[in-house]
Amino acid sequence: MKFTVNKEEFIRNLGIADSIINIKTPLAMLLNVYIEAQSDGTIMLLSYNGENGVKVDATGTVEEGGKIALLSKKLLEAVKKLPGERISFKTRADNEHEVILNPEGKENPVFNINGVSGEAYPIFFEFNWETFIKISQETLLEQIISTEFSISTDFAKPAFTGTYLEESVDGYLSFVTSDGKRLAVITRDYEEKKGEVKLGVIVPQRIFKTLQPILSTGDVLFSVHNNQAFFKIGQVYVFSNLVDGKFPNYKDVIPAERVNIITLDSAEFLQAIDVVSVMSDPETGKTKFELSENKLTILTTHPIYGVAREELAIDYKGTPITIMCNYKAIVDFLKVTQGKRIEFVINSQGSPMLFKTIGDENFIYISMPLKLYE
Repeated sequence: MKFTVNKEEFIRNLGIADSIINIKTPLAMLLNVYIEAQSDGTIMLLSYNGENGVKVDATGTVEEGGKIALLSKKLLEAVKKLPGERISFKTRADNEHEVILNPEGKENPVFNINGVSGEAYPIFFEFNWETFIKISQETLLEQIISTEFSISTDFAKPAFTGTYLEESVDGYLSFVTSDGKRLAVITRDYEEKKGEVKLGVIVPQRIFKTLQPILSTGDVLFSVHNNQAFFKIGQVYVFSNLVDGKFPNYKDVIPAERVNIITLDSAEFLQAIDVVSVMSDPETGKTKFELSENKLTILTTHPIYGVAREELAIDYKGTPITIMCNYKAIVDFLKVTQGKRIEFVINSQGSPMLFKTIGDENFIYISMPLKLYE
């Protein structure tokens, strides 16, 4: 095997493949990335962790085809250290399981990296794309960012450790996440649908973590088949096992009525919370909101630190009310809506708090308040 590639492009593609590798895997082979140089100039990179897989079709100048599996993280570390714009890969003539890696046209520096036979790597084949939903990359990125903060890290509740995808209305795809105490829902239209695509499924967070840095402009193909989700972005192909679990009927917790409605700027709200959070309890994030006519008072107190107070002028339709909440849960929403005006709805001290951006009924966030007196 012998080929040359652009260093920065290879680092990017290798980083994509490496992103799903689990360093805690008991299977040593799955710490490797599979590399295959093809006669048409394609350099195929494959990685697999037992549940998720990534294939990247890169390009290069191939003098001699071949395949090998190399320790992914060590290879990535070595490539980053090499100077120059292009790098050369070749297997030793007397040992096809050892790669010589150096800058193109230079003998030094050089790495001799031990690998294993590519024949031993668990190769997977790409989905046939006979059925799919086509989404713009910008839309997919917005949906990921707008919901990822509500995903649970508690694997005792597997249904909450991923993103629930459904088509509640024809032509629209909803992303829903919850950790049991809060809920984020964003619905956006997709560009095209071919055949039947099974939805009402939960996609694990890890796969979106892999996709997110890749997304820019263009389209994404998405499909579901045999308990797996598939994504294709240009020359990058990603698949993942679905989360095994049943997502609850999230629509039941969305308040049907809106009694007390606050309208304010999200960036201003975020800044005010950030100021008073200095005196909040680091564990609970307890923050008190006092609502009265055209004024929101934000208070944090701590028996050791002290007290912080901030007041905002607001557009408020409702009765005076005081609630307690974890400020961190609100900050997560405000960070993705900066620069927009938002509605904050609270019907009572114990009811769910509802947040949305003005003019967009298809993106809502709900968080439960804390007990006012404990």
